[in-house]
Amino acid sequence: MSNQDELFNPLDPEVIRDPYPVYRRLREEDPVHWHSELGAWVLTRHADCLQALKNPAVFAADFRKVGIPTPGPLLSLQTLDPPDQTPLRHFAIDALRSQDLGALERHAEERAERLLDDISGRDSINFVTDFATPFTLGTISELVGMPPPEADEEWRQRNDELHRSMDAGLDPNSEEAGLAARQHFSDFVGRWLASGPTEGISGFVATNRSKVDYTDAVLNNSLRAFWHAGFEVPARFLGNALTTLLNRPELLPQFFADVDAGVEELVRFSGPVHVVSRVCTEDVTIDDRRLRRGDMVIIVLAAANRDPARFDDPENLVLTRSPNPHLGFGRGAHSCLGNAVARIEARVALPALLRRFPELRIDGELAWWENATLRGHSAIPVALRGEPAAVR
Repeated sequence: MSNQDELFNPLDPEVIRDPYPVYRRLREEDPVHWHSELGAWVLTRHADCLQALKNPAVFAADFRKVGIPTPGPLLSLQTLDPPDQTPLRHFAIDALRSQDLGALERHAEERAERLLDDISGRDSINFVTDFATPFTLGTISELVGMPPPEADEEWRQRNDELHRSMDAGLDPNSEEAGLAARQHFSDFVGRWLASGPTEGISGFVATNRSKVDYTDAVLNNSLRAFWHAGFEVPARFLGNALTTLLNRPELLPQFFADVDAGVEELVRFSGPVHVVSRVCTEDVTIDDRRLRRGDMVIIVLAAANRDPARFDDPENLVLTRSPNPHLGFGRGAHSCLGNAVARIEARVALPALLRRFPELRIDGELAWWENATLRGHSAIPVALRGEPAAVR
């Protein structure tokens, strides 16, 4: 697919590197934009995105409502809508509430220190592979109650295929491999649930399985989706946040003074989840545009998060921003269930790294995943010691 849309070509390398000028142009010139190559409406204003997120009856995640089949590996908590989704979401919330997040945070602190000890004798690292991914994979696997899989070549390939397929609307050739990767990880989760786990969320699910009337496939897919998002999304966020902070070293004292507020602003400013997709279940008008039943809708969260109609000085990082009604974790029935875990990981990892290595600096060219839906770095080379330098 060429995606040579006049305003928006999501997989253009320059757009992947910095999509925000394009988002700004869309908001200003055509905030309800028909993208002919995608065959979808693109929403970029905060108010419109929020309306769509909070109204799943009209803007559905379950495409079956308009006769579009959903492949088995995609059926999960993420793709069901209320009321079909409601018992499963409540079950997931109960599973989370049954966990000791205070202990998880303490263990995350210990995990971060171990990883920092491991790299402390080195001059430079790839932050993505040497810290962010093992840190988030270990943390979410502990919460789920599964041993973290070995990040071998097959694991990396499957993971890459899964996140590439998030852009299947842009690259249809990625869809088949992405479905196979989802099934591979769901089978991994299913085998673990069948083993009778007693710890973590998987232990809760195994013990309370009879309380919800969903197929094993939907439960496995839902737990897989939670587990996968729980390491891939936070790992990308940590990378985005680190490069943002290193490019603004004068703001580090503010960040250390109020890490929680700083994390929220970093989610707004450089969060990794840029878009989510919905389908219209009925005709609806936004401004003077008539969206028809069956039309696809692309909700650009990252554009909404820099909407000047909702945020003062939106193009600048304001670490003390309050209130901060960003959409980085979504809203409504499909808001991110793991947002508390992501916040724990960020407030543990970033201060620990920056305090351990106060001279940390970018030391080479940054590399980006070729991914428009989930934006992040595939490589962040950093020197652990030396004079600070701006991100290139």
